[in-house]
Amino acid sequence: MSSRIPPRRARRSRLALRCAIAFALPLAGAAPAHSQAPAGSASVAISPGPLGAALAAYAANAGVLLSFDPALTQGLHTAGLSGSYPFEEGLRRLLAGSGLTPQRRSDGSYTLRPEPQGATTLPAVTVHGAAETAWGPVGGYVARRSATGTKTDTPLIETPQSISVVSREQIEDTGAASLGEALRYTAGILSQEGNDRTTDGFVMRGFQLSGYGGIYRDGMKYMGNVYDGTQEPYGMERVEVLRGAASVLYGQASPGGLVNVTSKLPTAEPLHELRTSLGNHSRYELATDHGGKLTEDGTWTYRLTALARDSDTMVDYVPDNRTYIAPALRWQPSAATSMTFLGTYQRTRTAYVYGLPAIGTLEDSSQGRIPTRRFTGEPGYDKSETRFYDIGYRFEHAFNDAVTVRQNLRYFSSRNELPSVNLGGFVPGTGDTVIDRGAQDRVDHSDNFVVDTQLQFKGLTGPLAHTLLAGVDYAHRRHRSERYNRTLAPLDLYHPVYGAEPGVRVPALNSSTSSDDRFGVYLQDQVKIADKWVLLLGGRYDWSSERTNAIFFDAKQKTDSEAFTGRAGLVYLADNGLAPFVSFSQSFEPTSGVDRGGSPFKPTRGEQYEAGVRYQPAGSDTLISASVYQLTQKNVLTPDPLFPMDFQVQTGEVRSRGFELEARSAVGAHGRIIASYAYTNAEITRSNNPAEVGQRRGMTPRNTVSLWGDYRLAALGLPRMRIGAGVRYIGSTLGLFNTAIEVPSYTIVDAMMSYDAGPWQFTLNANNLTDRVYVASYSYGAFYGPRRSVIGTLAYRW
Repeated sequence: MSSRIPPRRARRSRLALRCAIAFALPLAGAAPAHSQAPAGSASVAISPGPLGAALAAYAANAGVLLSFDPALTQGLHTAGLSGSYPFEEGLRRLLAGSGLTPQRRSDGSYTLRPEPQGATTLPAVTVHGAAETAWGPVGGYVARRSATGTKTDTPLIETPQSISVVSREQIEDTGAASLGEALRYTAGILSQEGNDRTTDGFVMRGFQLSGYGGIYRDGMKYMGNVYDGTQEPYGMERVEVLRGAASVLYGQASPGGLVNVTSKLPTAEPLHELRTSLGNHSRYELATDHGGKLTEDGTWTYRLTALARDSDTMVDYVPDNRTYIAPALRWQPSAATSMTFLGTYQRTRTAYVYGLPAIGTLEDSSQGRIPTRRFTGEPGYDKSETRFYDIGYRFEHAFNDAVTVRQNLRYFSSRNELPSVNLGGFVPGTGDTVIDRGAQDRVDHSDNFVVDTQLQFKGLTGPLAHTLLAGVDYAHRRHRSERYNRTLAPLDLYHPVYGAEPGVRVPALNSSTSSDDRFGVYLQDQVKIADKWVLLLGGRYDWSSERTNAIFFDAKQKTDSEAFTGRAGLVYLADNGLAPFVSFSQSFEPTSGVDRGGSPFKPTRGEQYEAGVRYQPAGSDTLISASVYQLTQKNVLTPDPLFPMDFQVQTGEVRSRGFELEARSAVGAHGRIIASYAYTNAEITRSNNPAEVGQRRGMTPRNTVSLWGDYRLAALGLPRMRIGAGVRYIGSTLGLFNTAIEVPSYTIVDAMMSYDAGPWQFTLNANNLTDRVYVASYSYGAFYGPRRSVIGTLAYRW
């Protein structure tokens, strides 16, 4: 006899921080041999980190005596600084937001004192140089450099294509627990399946980004399949979103763009963190992050990041457990040469949450709304147990100031046991309460090897300064998915009784093995003209070969394709920080299958025209960008006019037009803000099905708006406390595969509070603060958005 099984509260190892740590904080700023402040400017690079250590390094570099009580800087951090500036101005910059101000003594030395009550204005500071490298940490919320759009260390305002950069600090402040949550305040990007824990999938500018063609790690293709796992936010240094066609540098890619995650890298500055988190849904998490020198001269440096989590979710019987470890080691025998070894191991235990019917979620049901906690599978059967690891390196050698060679390489391997229950229609005679079910045993294996070799040359031809990049990349991917279908008893969605046993295993015809090889060569030239104009030209040629074999019957398919893609852009750099730009870029994606004549399909082609402007005054904590675009995808599959039920032809077309605005800025001395807006009009413009022409693309809201801000309460006499809040509005969308279904718009509110106490920091994040119940998206089924989560994090840094 079946019986109801209560929601999982199984035995778990309670992760708690029960340790006592003794430490000694050295006095920052040992006195140098001389103490006279320099008359001119000094050039220095100070990484983000503990304020006391940063001040000591800064004073030592300038040769200035800086003495103060270490208690003043305990638990305080700085965003860092790089460039050339007078000593006192740079010192004030490092102290921004700390509640401290420098005081110069009569002998030329300096000390620190608390700011007078209510003092919030800093003197104007002009900083020459970048605050970070394109692959390193970002100080605060505002990035200045990126490599995602060019594969070179380039200022954002010199890149003629829309890019958003999410910093490590933003990920922490907004309490992001997934890659999708890290991008919540980024213009125009939407997570694909609501509260799904098994995939990282997105929709941007009307097109899907997922798996092999849209998600990158350190500038290289990462996973081999959409179900290879999800990336852990604690291991991310920054996340960058490149919008629109981008195949010139990356080969096969969605026309909507790509998401590139940058790993935490070794650091010469000592870095140590131990933190624990507790939250609702019985969430327990312990994480640690360490970095620094392994040798006194800094030739060897390291980074070790690790995390363990045990948690339930808003859906019964669906856990969110994870073990994650990411070591990194850098060998840098000279300023010209470096070799960084990177590795990751991750094990995740969760389950796929199957989409619910529209009746009971988007439409009225006789029994009301299906509860958001409803589990439609079988406890003990449904799971997604993913184990993956990757290992690789990043090599760079500068032969001289003009010529640099780089090579990035990674091998990725994943195994996922993914047995899951699927839903059919409502059982006849039961109304809208009892639904048919089936089950499928599934095991996936993926391997992915990627290598990208680049040669960069910098030189002058008359008044033109060139950064020329030539590259060749190769990727090999293998994927095996073995599946067996099983019968399963129906389930009452409102009064579920679990315990049904799946039926006999029957081989699934969609079980297959696939492999592909992709090889590409590319050339790009960034030409700076009189320090006012930046011209970007690029071209690439790709060769691709894909092979698919059925596992349980004799069927094979091979598709060979090749494509040329180009890119051109122009930026004007005004003296006041304005940088208008125009660009043209292309993309391609191989298309599997054959037409009725047996000829393989050609790749789909994307073309984007974009015009925009950025505003980033030198030395400011402000970046405002706006752009308009038209993006067209051609060679889209549409029904064959002669045999519409059996074959397809490539005469379809999809067009997306839109406007995007994003602003990141400091507000006074203690506040910061992120604001974004996106308007997207994506529709089918050509199809052999007349009913589709003019149809909006599914899962693409016309309007999205978001606003996040945080403020340090120094003006109220509480310099150690910060508060933050955000609001996100997502306009109505249509179903991805059924555009007759409309998902209503929704608005979500988030909040944050943090307090620093010496080396300790406590942070409280509340996402979906009002506990709004909503459907986030509809693909083949309806997916609820995450309910309210409240997570408290206690971190100890030294």
